[in-house]
Amino acid sequence: MKLKPTVITWKTLGIPALAAGFAFFASPVGTDANELGDKELSIGAESSQVEELQELLEEEGLLEEENINGTFDEETADAVKDYQDEHELRIDGIAGPHTIGALEILGKGDDGEPVKVLQVKLNSLGFYDQKVDGKFGPNTHDAVIDFQKSEDILIDGLAGPQTFGALVKAINNSESSKEENSKEKEEADVSKSSNEEHSEEQQEDVASEQSSEAEGRTLQVEATAYTANCSGCSGVTATGVDLNANPDANVIAVDPDVIPLGSKVKVEGHGTFTAADTGGAINGNKIDIFMPNKSGATSFGRQSLEVTVLE
Repeated sequence: MKLKPTVITWKTLGIPALAAGFAFFASPVGTDANELGDKELSIGAESSQVEELQELLEEEGLLEEENINGTFDEETADAVKDYQDEHELRIDGIAGPHTIGALEILGKGDDGEPVKVLQVKLNSLGFYDQKVDGKFGPNTHDAVIDFQKSEDILIDGLAGPQTFGALVKAINNSESSKEENSKEKEEADVSKSSNEEHSEEQQEDVASEQSSEAEGRTLQVEATAYTANCSGCSGVTATGVDLNANPDANVIAVDPDVIPLGSKVKVEGHGTFTAADTGGAINGNKIDIFMPNKSGATSFGRQSLEVTVLE
């Protein structure tokens, strides 16, 4: 392994990255225009950023030294997935700003896309109200401290795996609460409309039928995937979920006449999602699964899957 100091190494020793900056100029690894975390790394990528990622994974004991070669291969993807699973991050085998930020352990003086992602997540939870500029300064440090206090985790002002994992969990919990409120509002609107058109006895029959149909109902669907990171996309779902601020949200777009908005839906081979969005092309037995990046949505393609509406 090349003796190249990393951010995580200096911070583990208690030395700020900027104070140790002289050591980085001695690195034998070639430099590219982008720094680690500025862009997503996935299978097939070859660069010095991949080599830096592999060194971080090797330090975590997730990758053998012999596999540090600057090429993002299956071994590297598996190591990334193991790290994501261990720290409760989104498990996709792609090293984006979120995963790389957790690996590097972000602190004062750091900058770049991982810091920007950190600021967006802190902002979505109400801990950061300054400009999202990708620079880890005093305001970001204070926001991290406040978040760590609220989650009863290690309070050190550094954004590492524990803090990033807690951010994912907190955002998912917040998202579930918003979706539940949206579902309750929708149910109230449906009830009001039914009251105007049907008798009390008819309302009870309809509600009973809808409840039994939605619980445990299984159907075959045509599944595609989409991303909020595209030209002309607002990034906000039909139920008000901001996907750009919550890239780890498990959300699908549905036809509300087939799967009610707010439903929990188990998708064959992919986990459980919330029906929180709609789409012009999503009609009948079709669903569109949200992916945090374009490459994931493209590779998903079009699949025939079985889904179960749980509630």
